[in-house]
Amino acid sequence: MKYFIKEWSDNTATLIAEDGYALEIYSSVNEAIDACVSDCMIEPDYIEKHDSYLGASPIDFDNNFIETY
Repeated sequence: MKYFIKEWSDNTATLIAEDGYALEIYSSVNEAIDACVSDCMIEPDYIEKHDSYLGASPIDFDNNFIETY
């Protein structure tokens, strides 16, 4: 079975099986990686980072996504 980790905007991380089942929530990506290796005996395939655009200021959003001339 394959596993991946999803990091949330509050820096918590969820260990998820290949079928989409969330196995556990951890307080950090490092804890999730350690748990995957120790409990599942395999390293996760990838880590997905979740960015919250709602928490960013409008200036940050404009600078990242809108071209200014």
